[in-house]
Amino acid sequence: MENLPYTVIHDELPEHSILRFSGQLIINHIEKITESVKANLKTNKDLKVEIDNPESVDVTFIQLLLSIATTLKGNGKKATINAELSDDIKTLVKNSGFEYVLN
Repeated sequence: MENLPYTVIHDELPEHSILRFSGQLIINHIEKITESVKANLKTNKDLKVEIDNPESVDVTFIQLLLSIATTLKGNGKKATINAELSDDIKTLVKNSGFEYVLN
């Protein structure tokens, strides 16, 4: 298995899907992260997104999360985002104006 600087784990449950992210969630890897999401995203059920203490996050990853939520909303479903973030990343997200995405 490839040793990647980020992790994307997809779980499919009967009532909803789960996407878990960790590692370096930044522009350097966003294309591959997006490919993984597209390959696994089910738009016919609700989604829980879990972000587990990433090393780094940038606006490209936040844009991906907003895109996922918008796509699901267009299909009458919802995305719930839960993020465990370091204080530094929380400050970065707040200062960039995206606190409403990653609370």
